[in-house]
Amino acid sequence: MQTNKYQRYKAIDFLKDDDFLRWNLFKLEEDNAHWAMIVKDSPELKPLMENAIEIYRTQVRFNDYFLTPEQIDTYHDAFCHRVGKFRKRKTINYWLSGVASILLLLIVNQIYKPFVKHDSGLLDFVNTNSLSVDSDSKDIQLYVATDQLITIDEKEADISYNTDSVLVAGRSRAGVNTMEYSQLVVPKGKRSRLILSDGTTLHVNSGTKVVYPNQFIGKAREIYVNGEVFLDVTPSEKQPFIVRTSEIAIRVMGTQFNVQAYEEDAETQVVLASGAVRISSNANSRKIDLSPSQMYDYRKGQASVSHVDIDKYISWVHGVLYVEEERLDILMTRLSRYYGVEILFDDGLMSQKCTGKVDLKSDLGKVLNGLTFSFPIQVEQEGEIYRVSTK
Repeated sequence: MQTNKYQRYKAIDFLKDDDFLRWNLFKLEEDNAHWAMIVKDSPELKPLMENAIEIYRTQVRFNDYFLTPEQIDTYHDAFCHRVGKFRKRKTINYWLSGVASILLLLIVNQIYKPFVKHDSGLLDFVNTNSLSVDSDSKDIQLYVATDQLITIDEKEADISYNTDSVLVAGRSRAGVNTMEYSQLVVPKGKRSRLILSDGTTLHVNSGTKVVYPNQFIGKAREIYVNGEVFLDVTPSEKQPFIVRTSEIAIRVMGTQFNVQAYEEDAETQVVLASGAVRISSNANSRKIDLSPSQMYDYRKGQASVSHVDIDKYISWVHGVLYVEEERLDILMTRLSRYYGVEILFDDGLMSQKCTGKVDLKSDLGKVLNGLTFSFPIQVEQEGEIYRVSTK
């Protein structure tokens, strides 16, 4: 094996390398020595290898590359040949090698299943270039490259992409490399409208991060969302649109839908306004199709589908928040995100539920004080912090 073949590797490439997989499966001394030498000679490969090992240990989800049955058989035979080299070792080692080869076949079948895997390296990029939504910055942050940052202090930013540049409020702010990813981080209290290179429009809510390629190249258009967005997807039969979150993947051709997937929340919701979407969780291969006015709810590994009034779930785009039998503590969390102001509350709010409409254009103090007329709560303001407690 030659070290130089790994110089062009990304983390995903290690997970398609026979020798790397064998090292992780067998943990043999000679393989340990071999990879230690590679790291010594090329230390820049170490973080890529560590990232590949971490993904290997958790869950393998890569591309939509397809192996034919004949290719799988060939791969199996080659690996059995490798296992045969170790048959002179102790019986227990031989038994473990046989089990490991079977495990590898299962992993190979997982790696090359279509749809729930990705070929663009999007999730690989997200895992290695994570920007925190809860950063100290109160400005909207737009990274059009790993080392190129645009800060936007407007409360509601209008961002759009064309073939070679990104525009903010209609003015060109930076050139873009079509092979790179952009990251948009909208802090609490801010919002943004984002038009991607294919014309797809995203309304990005407070406390949300979106990762996307500057130009869509390949068989699919993939983006990553941590937070809440409402999408109006440009139709394309040749390039399906895929929204990925930490829990699920949503596949569409052209439609309007809302995704609420804050990583700190206990649930993920998808509400379909028009068109059709297909959803697959990262935990299993089951796929669920939604029709308009249906909501997909995913929590604690369980998925459910119900009919809903879609206006209640997308009204935030227009500055209105509808709540129906909503716990007050959850409402406080949503208001804190939207206004970008810290709201402290006690556990007594968990037992109280409200139904109604909140005008998000109103002052937060007025909104909270208005609740005191309907619920046994009191509101105190200390600087920029609100305290809501039960009486």
